[in-house]
Amino acid sequence: MITPMKKVTVLTVAGAVEETLQALRTLEILHLTPLQAAAGAKLNKARGEMNRVQKALEVVPEKAPKGVTPVKEAAPAASLIDEIQNLVAESKQAEIDKEQAEEELSKLSMFKNLDPATAAALQAKGIYVKLYQLHDGKVPFELDGEGSIEEFGQDENGKYVAVVSRGEAPVAVKGNFTELTMPQKSLAEYREMEAKAKETLARVEKRLGELSGVRESIEDKLLEVGDDYRMVEAEASMVGDKNVAAVQGFCPAPRVGELEKAAREHGWGLLVDDPAEDDDIPTLLTYSKLSRPMQFLYDIIGISPGYKEVDVSSVFLCFFSIFFAMIVGDSAYGLLFLGLALFARSKMPKANPAGFHFIYLMSIATIVWGVINASFLGLSPALAGWTYYLDITNYGWLPEPLKNAMLWIRTSAPTDPAKFEAYKAFAQSITLLPDSFVPKAAGASQMQHIQLFCFCIAVVHLSIAHVWNVCVRIKRKDSTFMAQVGWLIGCWVMFFLACQMVLGIDMPKFVIPMFIVEAVLLVLFTVPPKRLKQDFISIPMLVLDVVNSFTDVISYIRLFAVGMSGAAIAEAFNDMLSPLFGSAVGIAGAAFLLLFVHGLNIALAVMGVAVHAVRLNTLEFSNGLGQEWSGFAFAPFAKQKN
Repeated sequence: MITPMKKVTVLTVAGAVEETLQALRTLEILHLTPLQAAAGAKLNKARGEMNRVQKALEVVPEKAPKGVTPVKEAAPAASLIDEIQNLVAESKQAEIDKEQAEEELSKLSMFKNLDPATAAALQAKGIYVKLYQLHDGKVPFELDGEGSIEEFGQDENGKYVAVVSRGEAPVAVKGNFTELTMPQKSLAEYREMEAKAKETLARVEKRLGELSGVRESIEDKLLEVGDDYRMVEAEASMVGDKNVAAVQGFCPAPRVGELEKAAREHGWGLLVDDPAEDDDIPTLLTYSKLSRPMQFLYDIIGISPGYKEVDVSSVFLCFFSIFFAMIVGDSAYGLLFLGLALFARSKMPKANPAGFHFIYLMSIATIVWGVINASFLGLSPALAGWTYYLDITNYGWLPEPLKNAMLWIRTSAPTDPAKFEAYKAFAQSITLLPDSFVPKAAGASQMQHIQLFCFCIAVVHLSIAHVWNVCVRIKRKDSTFMAQVGWLIGCWVMFFLACQMVLGIDMPKFVIPMFIVEAVLLVLFTVPPKRLKQDFISIPMLVLDVVNSFTDVISYIRLFAVGMSGAAIAEAFNDMLSPLFGSAVGIAGAAFLLLFVHGLNIALAVMGVAVHAVRLNTLEFSNGLGQEWSGFAFAPFAKQKN
């Protein structure tokens, strides 16, 4: 649930501002909101120090490069950061020197040991040396006067020459050429500069690698200066005069008592009020044991419901588990996820359990869905006979109705003739569906079954959203709740329409009257009477909204499409590689290829979950609910380093 908040203003004497903020930071129950824009030299200094430490941490690698031994003990963090800054400055200068040397050498390396000092000495005696790069052209390179041309070499860019002449000015030249500037240093000096720069860069890289051993010390320092910055920022955002100062924020309503107790102990003035309509209120979600794994998912995808929105964690988690299972689809993958999660948990017993519980739940859901579909690495009994024993519909202890339901939801009918006849009788008993839903032969395709299942998930998922929206609006005494009743009816209309258009299931006769009722409710109640003039345009736009509601239902077919694509990839590679199973070498090669293919398939499945399972909850479902995920998490004023 979303924890209710109280808007709290704390008054303290001007001389006790720092003491008050220290006490509030210790309490860790107040999400601060600025009463004025934070500014000032003290704040800038604290921000600069935090940035300095952050930049120092960024250049220290997390792991020492190969061949470098990380140091175990070092100077205090402040000295380390000074050293790192000096190393970074050295590295930057070395990069500049290296680039300059490489640039000059790349242009003038053909001139061997060219020394500008020698050229300057000759010029003082009236002898001029000019450097040229010659290009191919119709006009040959010639001197317009007396002088000599000395060739030094040639590369893909042209021929390199020096023109030596005597007189009051250099001899003029003509042709297709580029005059090269005499370098500031000799080429020998540039070669030495390049070597020293490379040596410096290697030394800096090695030292930074050694400092990876004390990276934790720098991380602690970053937390410390971050705490200092937030303290200064909080002080700068307070208002007051020479006698009194005020700090404001939001406190969870159940914990206001703790704040009142602290106020009595410290002599604060305390004003507790309900948040105003236009306040930006943080969201604090309180999770039940069942919905706690959602904390991990919310953190991963970076969303939070707005304070005035609803907490859909339980529904989100329930349907996300279904979507995850249908997209991944293979019980072997589920077992792999579960095994990895259990192993990681054993190595990190003190870590936040929410993430592990989330993976446990997703893994178990995937295993269950894989068992229902007899899916294990895309193998079939024809390729791997032992997979016959993994199909629980082959066992007599499974109740017949459950067995038939599991067979019905699979993409193909059973291949065993005896099992098929019993299943066919079950399929024929479902009179609500057309004959096309009854398989004609053992092993026949029945993909329309899972497609219908996707549409059923869609209508249930979206109906929950609309019913919830109706209840919320009734609670808020919002007259537009009747429009949401219309959308609820429309959701079912679009379900029947999708079934007819995609699956060929005839629409019941009551669908047209339902659509008429939907249209009337939407036109009459979408816009409140008092806002009819301002929002009248919303009524014509309902046509597009109705079309969108149809696409919302159709969108759930992605569960079938993405899940089937993964299964098809696994089955296709199993079939292609099955001829290799006849020899030890073939088995080894096939095993390696299958390991790669299934790794790729898992990666694609996880990407599919990230795109499609998240979308169906945060877009289609949230649209029906009117949920915008516009919130930001409750972040109490607290010390990060503890």
